Amino acid sequence: MKSLGNGSKQQEIVNDQHIPYRSDIDGLRALAVLSVVIYHAFPSVLTGGFIGVDVFFVISGYLISSILIKDFNSAQFSISGFYQRRIIRLFPALITVLLFCVVFGWLALLPDEYKSLAKHVVSGAGFVANLTLWSEASYFDVAAGAKPLLHLWSLGVEEQFYLVWPVVLLVVWKRPTRLTVSLLTIIVASFALNIYQASNNPTADFYSPLTRFWELLVGALIAANIDRVSLGEKSANIVSVCGMLLVLVGLVTITSKDAYPGFLALIPVSAAAMLIASGRRGVANRIILSNPLMVGVGVISYPLYLWHWPLLSFSRIVESATPCLTIRVTALFLSFVLAFATYKFIETPFRKGRVGRRQSVLALSSAMILIASFSAVVYVADGVSTRSGANPVVHHPADLGRDPYLQYITNHFSRCADPVLLNLSVLDTSYGFRCFQSQPNIPIEVLLLGDSHAEHWLPGLSDQLRGVSVGSLIQPDLPSMGSELFKNAIPAISSRTNIKTVIISAMWIDKINKTTVDPVGRLKGMLDEFVRSGKKVYVLDDIPVYDFGPEKCMYGRRFSTKTEACEMSALQNKSQKEFYSNVLGEAMKGDEQVTFVPVSDFVCDESKCKMLIDDTLIYRDTNHLNIAGSKLLMSKIVECGFRFGR
Repeated sequence: MKSLGNGSKQQEIVNDQHIPYRSDIDGLRALAVLSVVIYHAFPSVLTGGFIGVDVFFVISGYLISSILIKDFNSAQFSISGFYQRRIIRLFPALITVLLFCVVFGWLALLPDEYKSLAKHVVSGAGFVANLTLWSEASYFDVAAGAKPLLHLWSLGVEEQFYLVWPVVLLVVWKRPTRLTVSLLTIIVASFALNIYQASNNPTADFYSPLTRFWELLVGALIAANIDRVSLGEKSANIVSVCGMLLVLVGLVTITSKDAYPGFLALIPVSAAAMLIASGRRGVANRIILSNPLMVGVGVISYPLYLWHWPLLSFSRIVESATPCLTIRVTALFLSFVLAFATYKFIETPFRKGRVGRRQSVLALSSAMILIASFSAVVYVADGVSTRSGANPVVHHPADLGRDPYLQYITNHFSRCADPVLLNLSVLDTSYGFRCFQSQPNIPIEVLLLGDSHAEHWLPGLSDQLRGVSVGSLIQPDLPSMGSELFKNAIPAISSRTNIKTVIISAMWIDKINKTTVDPVGRLKGMLDEFVRSGKKVYVLDDIPVYDFGPEKCMYGRRFSTKTEACEMSALQNKSQKEFYSNVLGEAMKGDEQVTFVPVSDFVCDESKCKMLIDDTLIYRDTNHLNIAGSKLLMSKIVECGFRFGR
């Protein structure tokens, strides 16, 4: 989100560049940042609040392009001067927030959490946070709430835009027609890539600069043509009101479950473009956006954006769950206080030029490099495990992380003897083909099929079905089933008469969402083929996905107000499952040969879901069972009458 960064106070920026100040743009900035802040604190209140980021992108593209065009026209443009101004605008507040995160993290975070934070500090300082987060998980992923610097992805998008845009603009600015045509061409290309990625790679679509540049360029298009196209008062009023209504529609109708940005991003981008293009005379701009209170919030919007998410995220981490209402309200209040203090006492002295520009740039750059360097050392040192950030609570050992689990699998199970099944499994660079069986000399009778959320049942299922050859075939395309590999796996499994039972499991919350193509039809087709081949079929509900790791169950937290850790509300789990549960229900409807196993019932009661059951820590990370958890839960499932291969 960040466009605020290009001028926490638009008035001073544009005055420096001889561009008329528009109070309504500061008001629009306030509307955008308040939308994001409310969404992050109370997502159910304003489901589409995250579209405020898109509004900022348009504002930023408009302002920076206006400045560049004015500089080009007056022959005052300097590439070094341009980037020096960006450093002076962006670095003071960002350095302050990064320093706070580094210090607070040292005091409050566990080693793995501090290591993750350190990585994000380095990428945030280098303005490549979007690329780092792209490689990790979706912005709307449950675990994203425990990333205090998640919001820096938008700074990355903008700064990557600023690296190339001045050069491109310099080439085409002299001829307005050529500039407009060039802008439209790039906008269409970027938007088309966005549409393609929305259905093919949603995470890339969200974080990639190439799928976001069109939003900033819409603002640039307005800047390039605003002097040539003038709206009359009546037209300006209509455009202004329509823009305001459109952004409000987006805020209340778009949700995190939608494919975004995709086509839906047209709503906030068009709304922002209309409000900017209507000018100060537009009725909504004049009455709402130019209101002194809105303008005041707009002035501190950049530091407000920087502060609010770390405070909310650290609260979530320390509380090991979504913090209570009082804590969230307190975090927002502190965000406003810190934003104002940052603006007045840190940003303003640099902006007023009380220190020479070169000296300021040198000092700020040095400070940023120092913070990034320290964080890099923390990352290499695995979060500095010797820190005292937590106190032991659970004293018995637990197998945590991926490597101990996979080492157990490779030591206790054999690779699939069936070469066809082996080659249909996913190839792990560290562990080879992920197809295992419990009895090396007996053909597989009971097969676990799915992603890693199927494989983590292998220790428990084989423990319960001793004497039966239990296997697991890991194929992460379930249930999208779009690859040839998975399409070949279904008939291969169906044709194996030795396989009597197929148990299907996956991280459904990740695999089934609104971007999945025909999940009901594809799942039903797979289930029907297995049933026709005479196999018993079980579909496992997924375990709850937590927004904190099992380490929190082993330690007491500093600063926490909770007396019990390791818990998530059952209501939160129900909300996570709602969409995929409906899809699974539809796919299994009317088929008595398919049995559903409600796994969550063995982890959750009516009010809470727990990582610690019968004094046993059952998770190895936020969403996978460890070996002990696999055995404990499967024993409970079998005790309840789910016999599987017996």
